[in-house]
Amino acid sequence: ICQKPEVTSMQIAVVGEGEECKMSVAPEHQVHCEEGLVCTTPALLGASGTCQKPEVTSMQIAVVGEGEECKMSVAPEHQVHCEEGLVCTTPALLGASGTCQKPEVTSMQIAVVGEGEECKMSV
Repeated sequence: ICQKPEVTSMQIAVVGEGEECKMSVAPEHQVHCEEGLVCTTPALLGASGTCQKPEVTSMQIAVVGEGEECKMSVAPEHQVHCEEGLVCTTPALLGASGTCQKPEVTSMQIAVVGEGEECKMSV
């Protein structure tokens, strides 16, 4: 039976302290830390990290706005984060800088058929 599809938007996963975070992957696969936590990663490009409270040091994390350059796949002291509500969109090159952008809301083309016509829900 054909029914209207649910309208969904991309939700960015957010996790708490001690949980795994992933920042150097495509936006739809990223896992961010809750506000006030940072994603601490080993010195391996593309590696997952752990959400932790930032160390109390004189180091300030750089935060930039929409359209500005961000760097997430470098050591924490060299990272440049996006303002809240933005994602760091990077090309498919490991270690490449990205650009802070609003999360993309994608839509799909769906074939529509009438009542009594054959509909395919899995392809």
